[in-house]
Amino acid sequence: MGHATIEWVYVGVVIALLTWVGAESWNVERIVEHVPAEAETIKVTGQQWFWTFEHQDGKKETGELHLKQGVPYKFELVSKDVIHNFNVPDYTILMDAVPGRVNVVWNLFDKPGEYHIQCREYCGFGHATMKAKLFVEPQTAEAAENATAAPTQVPAAPAQAPTQGQNATSNATAVAPAASPASPPGTPLTILEGSSIQGSPSYDPAALTVKKGDKITVTNKDTLPHTVTSGTGPTDPNSAKQFDTSILEAGATADIETTNINPGEYPFYCTVHPYMLGKLVVQ
Repeated sequence: MGHATIEWVYVGVVIALLTWVGAESWNVERIVEHVPAEAETIKVTGQQWFWTFEHQDGKKETGELHLKQGVPYKFELVSKDVIHNFNVPDYTILMDAVPGRVNVVWNLFDKPGEYHIQCREYCGFGHATMKAKLFVEPQTAEAAENATAAPTQVPAAPAQAPTQGQNATSNATAVAPAASPASPPGTPLTILEGSSIQGSPSYDPAALTVKKGDKITVTNKDTLPHTVTSGTGPTDPNSAKQFDTSILEAGATADIETTNINPGEYPFYCTVHPYMLGKLVVQ
């Protein structure tokens, strides 16, 4: 067999391999992009620097996402400002969230547990803290039975005849339990409107002084979610060990109890916007 013939054999083998690889790649891409008809839709919005999620039934979550094991989910990704990247490392989910465009990716989570969601596209100062938690909840047989079980019929109690001298109407009227009085608000701490803009005032007062045992009532008057979290920032090993309001949506309030906080000075920050800083002084 001449050299020319051998070379043509090599060329033919290479062409065949490239054709096969291309066909398989196309097939894998087709499978990945084919969203099951029964998939539930989750709208994912990225913005500096947090994730929000809206379920198909309208339920919204910020910083956390609760899904069910064994259910296919279609994620519709959008961004409100710059390019972000929606990444669930444990399930190799990786898709850009681009302003003005809806990108779609789907997945079925087969193992219950807690997983990390992060941004894999540098998006500014708070990129490293743009994280959320994914909770995959197990689909138990008991839960499925409870969902489909018919409600138990409770037989009505027989009516009792009113005793002599008793008003019949009072015997048929249930007495509602007295509502417990609402707890009075504590010392106010306000998250200011516009505080998400770096350089703007964040908290009012910026340094809050209370006595040990006092309650603090935090109100978020901004249009974005924020937190009041003890520590100097996300890299602080003692972050959130003294107090943490968790995510506060716009208009929401939360209380911080100081009963178990020793007298001293405690810096705090927002986990969503780490440049938002304040100080709590406990006397």
